[in-house]
Amino acid sequence: MSKVSINLVTWNGAKYIDNCLRSVFAQTFKDYSILIIDNGSSDETLAIIKEQYPQLKVIEHKKNIGFAKAHNQAIHWSKSDYVLLLNQDVVLASGYLNDLVNFLDNNSMAGSVAGKILRLQDEEKTNYIDSVGLRIYKNYRVVDMGAGEVDEGQYDAITEIFGVSGALPVYRRKALEEIMYQQEYLDESFFSYKEDVDLAHRLITAGWQSWRVPTAVAYHDRTVSSPYEKMTAVKVAQNRQKKSKFAKFYSYRNHLYFLKKNLSRLTLAVFFYELVKAVYVLLFEPRNLRAWKDYFHVRKELKAKRDLIQKRRKISEEKLSSWLS
Repeated sequence: MSKVSINLVTWNGAKYIDNCLRSVFAQTFKDYSILIIDNGSSDETLAIIKEQYPQLKVIEHKKNIGFAKAHNQAIHWSKSDYVLLLNQDVVLASGYLNDLVNFLDNNSMAGSVAGKILRLQDEEKTNYIDSVGLRIYKNYRVVDMGAGEVDEGQYDAITEIFGVSGALPVYRRKALEEIMYQQEYLDESFFSYKEDVDLAHRLITAGWQSWRVPTAVAYHDRTVSSPYEKMTAVKVAQNRQKKSKFAKFYSYRNHLYFLKKNLSRLTLAVFFYELVKAVYVLLFEPRNLRAWKDYFHVRKELKAKRDLIQKRRKISEEKLSSWLS
């Protein structure tokens, strides 16, 4: 049994996959296993893996079963103390795993950790921040902390955070086992997008900690490049327009799921923020109103999940509220 299971879910990632896997094999920490699950890629992803890395185990799905379900499969099919959810569009610095594993070994209540994630642009490493953790606001908007900022060392302290981005997180298996719901670690009803936000909230509610360990550095190619935390409402809308139809729908729908599962009471801040979003969708993205149809279809299941989350709660509402910016 390896100490770390590296689980990589691929989907049409031919432009990324070689650089990603090269960075994995260049890690100074060697006690890991790799499992790749392909979600029905139609490009050259599988051909590249089989030609360049024939020693790797690849599970091939005929269709895209979703980021959450594929990673749940990989977690169940592996055995390790820690689990790295690897995205195909990242490149790791050589010490990434070593620094995070050392931190987890010495901090037993750390349920998730991530490093300082900088941005890749046209396959070139930059000093622009992609994510140094998740930040949650009083209206329950969740953003990648530091996104779009120039890295000038402002996030170089090891810091407890609300949660880690799904770009490159390492989770303690014990923590995942404690918050699992009917064999699901990541919520499969989400399919893709916002699973990391939901998981972060569930971990912290169950008493686990999340940490940024900035000595661990990696690089992530992200299509949307605006600094999320410094935008006006107009810029938020403009930024949203850059997203694919797929991303717009699932990010909007899954935030509704996230609120139903994790929000203990509806506040004015949340109500007005969601009202503004609903009006925007009504006016500019009416096709995404079907998110509400999906929501009402699964609302009873979401309530059952919320009931279990609250039953497992180990921190007070005041402590949870202290994370709201």
